Amino acid sequence: MKIAWFTPLSERSAIGRASTYIVRELAKVAEVELWHFEKGPVHPVAVKTVFAPAADLGRLAGFDLVVYNFGNHLPFHGEIFEVSRQHPGVIILHDYVMHHFFAALYLEKRREPAAYVAEMEHWYGAAGRAAAERSLQGDRVWEGDEVVNFPLVERCTEGALGVVAHSEYLLEAVRLAFPGPTRKINLPYEMPEHHQPAGRESLGVPADQLQLVTIGHVNPNKRVHAVLEAMGPQMHYVVAGPSDPAYQKRLDRIVAERNLGGRVQFLGRVSDELLHTCLAAADVCVNLRQPAIEGASASVIEEMLYGKPVVVTDIGFYRELPGDCVVKVDPANEGPGLRAALARLEQRAEREAMGARALAYAAATFRADNYARDLLRFAWDVRNAQPLFTLTDRIAAEFRRMKVSSDMAIVDTAAATVGDLFCH
Repeated sequence: MKIAWFTPLSERSAIGRASTYIVRELAKVAEVELWHFEKGPVHPVAVKTVFAPAADLGRLAGFDLVVYNFGNHLPFHGEIFEVSRQHPGVIILHDYVMHHFFAALYLEKRREPAAYVAEMEHWYGAAGRAAAERSLQGDRVWEGDEVVNFPLVERCTEGALGVVAHSEYLLEAVRLAFPGPTRKINLPYEMPEHHQPAGRESLGVPADQLQLVTIGHVNPNKRVHAVLEAMGPQMHYVVAGPSDPAYQKRLDRIVAERNLGGRVQFLGRVSDELLHTCLAAADVCVNLRQPAIEGASASVIEEMLYGKPVVVTDIGFYRELPGDCVVKVDPANEGPGLRAALARLEQRAEREAMGARALAYAAATFRADNYARDLLRFAWDVRNAQPLFTLTDRIAAEFRRMKVSSDMAIVDTAAATVGDLFCH
């Protein structure tokens, strides 16, 4: 099988890093080319790479499978999206909420606000149009929790030959809008090689305090404020990652009001080695989300592979993790639930047992070889669906020529006939 794999490859892209693991395994049994658009530093890759802007896109017709990785960051995925519109293939969705991507595409790159409004109305009716119009007036829907009602993930799957998601949570959402083949495959993660960590003393964390660690971009979705409000007197909190400025001011106020200045550290953007030190030294990792906008979480998988107990919100992908490997907090009862979770993990024996179970589960589950195997199996489902897609596209084109509308009886008749031919 000949596969073209489209992905961001920037050193800053976690999706690019995961792609390098997957294509390495695919290349053991298939002919793989990795296509990308990056001009700067990229992840090292063990397969042939193609710089897409200089390539002949017509070559894609010669591949058995074309795969497109989609995330919600326009600079990494914009060109990949445009190619996918011209050469349909299998879509790998890394995020549930793609609204940020399309807001940036229509409002910043293309400067077509009317197209953004039309897109929202097309998928979500009057409520979508109203939300889009509010966004144009400054009340941006993508900056609040309401964005989960308007994910625009449907736009990504439109015209795809098949869709892969990394959680049942995202797969369920995909199936509401996409009628073709779908598959859940667990996101792979591999621990990078690091030098010996510097140790918790290098972070200034007292030996007698429980070290809590949160990593990643610091914004309201990560619920860092809830952790600050739930911290017990013998806890020290390290937050590693760049902060949203407005949210950081809110966090600083909480620290001052609760007199936590000596027990909370906001490290900002950190090097890989410092991040390694933070995770290696952690007693407990806190990885909350509200709402759930991702398809899966590489950071949670990484924390589990460090053998750490992780506190998560009981929603989305996090809900699907085994209950004996993480501690889940009900978002409807976040404050008391989080305090109870942290108090439970003050017990060293409990932490160590849960961390060991988390490591064993993550090491067995989130594997690149498993991913490659499942993807190749899914490729056969996609190929088998091609005759059905070809026929329905031809019928749809003929109906458009005849000016047939969706409420006419002939549409139901055609659908039933196609179903009898292809479906059991």
